[in-house]
Amino acid sequence: MKFLEEKKCFYLTFDGSPNPPATDRLLNALARHGVQAGFFMEGRRLELESDCARRVLAAGHDIGNHSYNHPEFDKLPIEDCMQEVEQTQAIIQRALGFYPRLLRPPMGLLTPEVETTFVEKGFDIILWSYSVRDWEGPDAQAVAGRILSQAVPGAIIACHDRVEWLVDTLDIVIPALRRQGFEFRKISECGRRGVVRIGVT
Repeated sequence: MKFLEEKKCFYLTFDGSPNPPATDRLLNALARHGVQAGFFMEGRRLELESDCARRVLAAGHDIGNHSYNHPEFDKLPIEDCMQEVEQTQAIIQRALGFYPRLLRPPMGLLTPEVETTFVEKGFDIILWSYSVRDWEGPDAQAVAGRILSQAVPGAIIACHDRVEWLVDTLDIVIPALRRQGFEFRKISECGRRGVVRIGVT
């Protein structure tokens, strides 16, 4: 099977959703650029902001599970990790009507047991290709520079929709990557299953 990264694809993802009004500003920016992305949602936030989550879904973006309380999965018993994920799965199903198969462990931390357990349960564990630490800023130009300097075909970037300079960052990054021939795709379109670290071999 030929994967879409051979077409010089780039995958934008956002953790910690939903966070209105920041999430809505991000949705507006993505719509303006004609880009679809992935949103990894925390159960505790989704319980309070289900209307915002439905706006994400209505816009056609991927939605994945990012745990309930955002703990470090490499420090928890596997039973607690399962509870974190299953509780969020139930909340997403009630709010949005489906069980996502995309899972991103908080901070990308997981053990071999966590990895094996959730892959066997049918999840695709979505990590990222390189860290841009968007919350550190100090501004949009700096974050955009970190993204662009490391861009490779098939890269997955993890950002956070609550970051104040994110929209300005995307206004720099999206046109710049398109000029370089990149196409923006959703993770669900990548054609890979299991533990996904596109752009990292």
